[in-house]
Amino acid sequence: MDNTSPEVVVLGAGPAGLSAALWCGSLGLSTLVLEAQREVGGQLRVIPYPLENVPGIVAIEGVTLAEVLRAQAISQGATVRTALGARLDQTALRVLLDGATESLSPRAVVIATGVRRRRLGVPGEEALLGKGLAYNIGRTPERLKGARVVVIGGGDDAVEHAHLAALHAASVVLLHRGGTLSARPALYTAVEAHANVTRRPRMRVEAIEGDASVTGVRAHGPHGVERFAADAVFICVGPEPMSEGFGVATDAKGYVRVDRLGRTSRSGVFAVGDVCSAEAPTIAHALGAGSAVAKAIRAMEGGARAMVVTRSSSDRLGLRGITLPARIGVYPREKGRQQTLTFDLDFDVDAARAAPTDSLRDTIDYAAVTAVIAEFIGRQHYNLIETVADGVATAVLARFPTQRVRVRVTKPGVPLRRAAAVIEVERSRE
Repeated sequence: MDNTSPEVVVLGAGPAGLSAALWCGSLGLSTLVLEAQREVGGQLRVIPYPLENVPGIVAIEGVTLAEVLRAQAISQGATVRTALGARLDQTALRVLLDGATESLSPRAVVIATGVRRRRLGVPGEEALLGKGLAYNIGRTPERLKGARVVVIGGGDDAVEHAHLAALHAASVVLLHRGGTLSARPALYTAVEAHANVTRRPRMRVEAIEGDASVTGVRAHGPHGVERFAADAVFICVGPEPMSEGFGVATDAKGYVRVDRLGRTSRSGVFAVGDVCSAEAPTIAHALGAGSAVAKAIRAMEGGARAMVVTRSSSDRLGLRGITLPARIGVYPREKGRQQTLTFDLDFDVDAARAAPTDSLRDTIDYAAVTAVIAEFIGRQHYNLIETVADGVATAVLARFPTQRVRVRVTKPGVPLRRAAAVIEVERSRE
């Protein structure tokens, strides 16, 4: 690669990342997609059945869709590089490539790293991975013909795995911690139709057993400790976002916080797909989010404006445009819905403590500021934004090394009174 940096670097080549690259390319932005795996597609590569819920497509294999998206992105001028890891510098808008001295300084970075399967963290899990233990059944469930299978989990993913395994296996045991399954009714109805499936609720897995290969699962339940013989074990206890190391605000579960345009708490850094979409981790959502982010990047004038950080000679730091949902309002129709509040904050700090490479980093952690605000407004319904402004100011002052904080909260128009409401409060350290 030459020394010329692309305008956009996309980290991850799943549906969201490839959609963003396709749209960025079509909008005239030079775009580079970096994928750590050898092939593009992410989770599309391991879906064992044709996809029937992609809008506009009757049915398509996941692998086929991945290759179509890759070809489309390339046709619009994007470059796709696989088997190449990369990381985002947390102090500057710079992408560092694994095993290379070169770095990239794009106009924007799009985080599209998706999710990984959550681990149980029990003995035997790491040692037996790939030796009969897996987190996904893959594209060849027929290999389980005559096998004894244990599926761990009670959600959609686990129940789908139990169903697919039951089509070929001699027996399937579905272990889940709750008293009932959390999967959609249509899914567990299909599983219950299989005579070779046994569901065991209220079971806590203690270990995966085996040496050269999996031999069983040890779990504790209502009847004490039990062992379930197995030739294959699938752990399906949900996903977790691959959001570490980007220096952006995340929620309590690690999902990247974004606004409606995919902007994160870092200027110039966007996120799309499952890494920021706990509520709608679908292919359709990923494809649409890619286009929205591309248009937001194209509209940038020299840099993103998700959160504008300013500094003056008086050692005052400013954080602008934090948008978060909250339950605010005094009218009956407002109490049952969320409204988006905008927060602008100013801090008085000791700039001499700041690091030379990032004059803000050692005084105020902006991702943490967003997290503190989100935690505060998520606790309950508030009748007045004055209460929110005062509470946020108090929480921020207690949490961060600032002598004084000013909080400005803007609430959009309400159903009965169209005018927006704005309140500003200031709190100082004693």
